[in-house]
This record gives sequence, structure tokens and C-alpha cells, in this order.
Amino acid sequence: MEELKKLVQIINKKGTAESPLLDLSKKSQSKEWLLYNGLAQGSITSEKDALEILYSGSSSGGFKMVKSRLRKKLLNQLYFLDFSSPGNNLSHSVEHACIAKIYQARVLLNLGAYDLAEPVLKEVISLGKQISFYDVVLFSLKTLLLVYTNLGEKNLFYKTQQKIQEFQELFAADHEVEQLYLESKVQLGQSVKARKQYLANVDDVLERMEQLWRKAQSFNSFRYYYQLSIWAQELKGNFEQIIELTENSERLLKEYSINSEFFDHRYNKYIQVYAHLRAKKLEEGLKLASINETAFNPTSNNWFAYMENYYLLAMHAKEYLVAHTVLQKIFGNTFFNKINKLAQERWHLFYAYLHFVSPQEGQTFKFNYLLRNLPSYSNDKEGYNVAILILQVMYYLYSGDTESLIYRMEALKKYAHKHFKDSFSERSRTFFKLLALMVQNDFQPMVMQRKGQYLFQKLQRISPPGDAYAEIEIIPYEHLWELIIQRLKEKKLNV
Repeated sequence: MEELKKLVQIINKKGTAESPLLDLSKKSQSKEWLLYNGLAQGSITSEKDALEILYSGSSSGGFKMVKSRLRKKLLNQLYFLDFSSPGNNLSHSVEHACIAKIYQARVLLNLGAYDLAEPVLKEVISLGKQISFYDVVLFSLKTLLLVYTNLGEKNLFYKTQQKIQEFQELFAADHEVEQLYLESKVQLGQSVKARKQYLANVDDVLERMEQLWRKAQSFNSFRYYYQLSIWAQELKGNFEQIIELTENSERLLKEYSINSEFFDHRYNKYIQVYAHLRAKKLEEGLKLASINETAFNPTSNNWFAYMENYYLLAMHAKEYLVAHTVLQKIFGNTFFNKINKLAQERWHLFYAYLHFVSPQEGQTFKFNYLLRNLPSYSNDKEGYNVAILILQVMYYLYSGDTESLIYRMEALKKYAHKHFKDSFSERSRTFFKLLALMVQNDFQPMVMQRKGQYLFQKLQRISPPGDAYAEIEIIPYEHLWELIIQRLKEKKLNV
């Protein structure tokens, strides 16, 4: 009761700011509420809209003050956001709780209520230890020194000093890991050429980070090491190593007693399935994709991204019925229209490829419409540009439009000359040479097969590059070449 009395006295003495928050529990006709509600509902998208609703279209100098007051109240509202709902990052929730309590403790400290500040700071230290937020723990311990100095607690003062020394070592290791991660992220976010240069040194960086996180034994340092390890191996194309990393990650968390509640298990599942795709462990990847699908919310962008890997696994494994099932889930999802336009177009491109290899009875596909509305990917890099160009060749081949096909092959030749200059383009370059054999040999499948044998064998030996170079095969080139030969032999030139 004594603590409550002191808190009441502090509040009464200092008072509170007038209307510091926006009351969201009930509607109001105040201009602040009308502006907030209009922005939330989408009826206000510009200052002109706001003036129309707040002032019936007339100009008003008071509008600037309304905006300022609303901004202040909304910033105050951030103190009371609910981070406890499912799906929120648990470490963020604990972090926000720590920061809020630090503020409370500092207010009490500045007002001389040292005895009230002490338990609040101890709560922060306890929470900070949970997620290894050593900066928060250190700040709180140093603040406790002020508390014990003013309370005359000599023994507690020196015990706290000892704890500060212990946590400073942990903080130094944790901080160095963070700096190495951030520097690597900057370097790897540059051009492809710059990435390749930095990748030559990234193993040394990771070795240092591993030493440090094992010393710090904090979730943050592990998370940084884990994320950079995944990214670096992805850029290098070492997908087998990514599988090993994802399989070992949860074991390491347990081994070092690091709180696994804060670990992003869904991302681990996502990247594990992706790595199986790129490592060509298709059967295992499909099993994982099926098992882990329920970990993702179908209303989220993460679910659509996860399902892309599921679809590609099925296509590469020639499990076309599974691919059809995935597409049915995608297009049957009511949230499909809410994902970004490029993602929607990508799914239509996926459907077009599936239609070529496994058309379902009673289904029709308007390829002319697709060719007129292809995704607008960047022209200066590989990626779905290659997939689109190949799709066009396939379409003209099957429709028997040799004139358009020959024209398209010329475009392919120019594209290859301009973009396929580095070793990471070797698979695409080799496949384009195979496609050129069609025109050179008048679409004679037996001749094409014989003359293309060397290129086909070469294609089988070339591994897909790392994701740094964004070369994406919706269907493996080997499968496409076999399909082209088969269709020409069967003279199925019309879709």
C-alpha cells in the first residue's frame, strides 16, 4: 500500500498532459477523430480530402494544428500497442516491455523515488536476460548503482559493480557480432560484382562470428550468425550446407541454452524447403513442404512465398498433380488479389508452364493474353526474363508459328549476347544453344537430338548458380529439352 500511496502522490504532484491520447474506444466528432477515422477508412488520402471533411472544403489555418495534435497523440499511442497477439515476434514484445519499464524507472529516479525504481529495474534486468539484451541489462545495472548510492546500500552497490563487469564482456562479444553482421549486409547488398568480391572473405567473418556467439551465448548473436550463414551459402550456391545449418540450428539453441522461443522457426522451415529445392533433394523437399505448410498463415505473404517453393519442388520432381494442387490452393485463396502485382503475374507464369507439361482436361489457357501481359522484370539481370523468353519460344513452337519463332530466336540471341557474359549464365547460355538447333536443323527431332547430345550432357553437368544471380528455372532445362524433342517427334505442334 505504501508503494501505491507514493505513486498517487507523484501523479497528483506532477499531473498529466492534457488529452495525451486519442480515445479509440468511442467515436467522437472532434476534428482530430474525424481526421484519424478518415485516414483509417481511406476516405482521406490528401489534404484536399481532409479539408473537405473537416472544413467543408474551405481553407483553414487550424488544419495545421489539428495535424500536429493528432501526430502527438498517435505517437503517445505507441506506448500502448498490443504485441501479445499470436504471430507477433516474441523478442520484440519483451524488448518493448523492457524499454517501457526503463522509462518508468528513469522517471521515478529523477523524482527521487529510488526505492520505487529499484524493483522496476530488477524486472528489466530479468526480462533482458531472457533475450540476452545485454545493452538493456547493462544500462539497468548502471542505473541501479545510482539507486544503491542514494539508498546507502554499500553491499548491493559492489555486487552490482561485479555484475556490470561480467555483462560488459558478454556485451562486447555480442556487439562485435552485430557490427560484423551489419557490415556484411551492407557489402552483400551492393552490385553482383561487389558481392562476389566480398564472398571471398565471408568465411573468415563467419568463423569470427561463430567464436563470438559461442562466447556471448545470446539469441541476438546466434540470430546474426545464422542469418549471415544462410545468406552467404545461398549466394555461393552451397545449398547442402544450408540444409545442414537449418537442421542443426534448433539443436545448437538447446545445446547453448539460448531461448528458442524467440527463434523464427517458420523462416527456418521456409529456407529448409528452399534449400532442398536448390540442392535437388526433391523427394525429401516435397515431404517437408507438405508437413510444414500448416506452419504458415494462408492470409500472409509468407504463405504465398512458401508455396512458390512447394510448387517448384513439384515441377522439378515431375509431380505435376501436386503442382496442380498447389495452384488450386493459390488461385482459390481469397487473399490472392491482395499480394503484389508482380507476385500475381509470377503465379500466372507458373500456371502457363504447368499447362505446357501437364494440361488438365477441360482447362484452356489463353497464351496470346499471357504474351501480351508478361511481367515487367528488370532488363539488366537474369531471372524471370529468361523464363518468359523461353515460354514465348515454346508457345510459337507448339502453335507451329515458325516465322514468329525464328524472330524470337533472334531476340534470344541478342539477349544472350548482352546478358550471358559471366560464368553464372552457363546453364542458360547452353540451353539457348540447344534451342538454336531447332531452327538450324529445320525442327527435325532426330537430327536435333544427335547434334545436341554434347550440349545436353554439358547442361547436366552444370550446377545452377547461387541465388545472388537470380537465374530461375521454373522447369529444369533438361526437362524442357526432352519435352521439345518428344513433342516434335509426336508432331504435336498445336496447343
